[in-house]
Amino acid sequence: MIRTYWIEIVPVLGESLKILAETQIQYVILAFLIYLLSVYLFAVRWQQVLSCIGYELKATDLLPILFGAIFVNNLTPANRTGGEPLRILWAKKRFGISYTDGFITVLFERLVETVPIILLLLYVVYFFPSLDIKLLPQKSILTLNSTYLLLLALIIIGVLVWFFREILTALLKEIQQNWRQLKKSYIPVLVLSSGVWVLDIIRLKLIALALNLNLSLYTIAAVSILYLLLGILPITPGGLGIVEGGLISLLLYLGLPLASSGSFVILERFISFGLSSLIGFLYLSYYGGIEIWKNTKSH
Repeated sequence: MIRTYWIEIVPVLGESLKILAETQIQYVILAFLIYLLSVYLFAVRWQQVLSCIGYELKATDLLPILFGAIFVNNLTPANRTGGEPLRILWAKKRFGISYTDGFITVLFERLVETVPIILLLLYVVYFFPSLDIKLLPQKSILTLNSTYLLLLALIIIGVLVWFFREILTALLKEIQQNWRQLKKSYIPVLVLSSGVWVLDIIRLKLIALALNLNLSLYTIAAVSILYLLLGILPITPGGLGIVEGGLISLLLYLGLPLASSGSFVILERFISFGLSSLIGFLYLSYYGGIEIWKNTKSH
């Protein structure tokens, strides 16, 4: 069986490598620069929130912490479960930001970011092509159109909110107690969060252009939101295997050939996982973040 699958996979791998060999490097460089700009916007966003509660820092001061957090996220299951504690501890050690203030600012960022995420998710779900699911070997087929899929997504969100209601209530109380200060940064944080997601779509479009793939705006938006959802799953470090398999499956469903889908995902992960991890590791090593990360693991 393994030999049979290998015989089928080898031609696809060969075709994928051929596509990657013809990559237009200028678009890859632009995509990487867009990624760096996105991280910088994250730094500006955090700086805006911190300034509202009395910490006057430059966005460039926060860049090493954010890249270090990205590196740790790429090594831990469930996106951001490892990087966010590192951000809080590193900010405390380097800038004297209290644990409470660090936690509140990070939490506020993430809550505001849910606005563009939900809007993008609704767009993707609403326009998702009809999905046929075979329930039985016979003729029973359930067709889920975009309306049913949207309803299913809302139900899942509702169940998750109910399941984590106690944690969410406690977090919202923290935000409410500091709302008078934090509300000053709400609009800037919302604009910056939306800008990051726009840049993410532009980056994915540049990757497609580098491979001479004509991907629609909808396809790119679907890849962007699915990347986030798959990365949240606490299964493998950095979503390795899960993200790649999920994105390739989505692209196949949307009509892209297997070789092209694989090439696109490989190049995307090279930037968002490979290069980002390298930069994050260098920042961690240079600024002493590795020791702080070890302390977070020990606690």
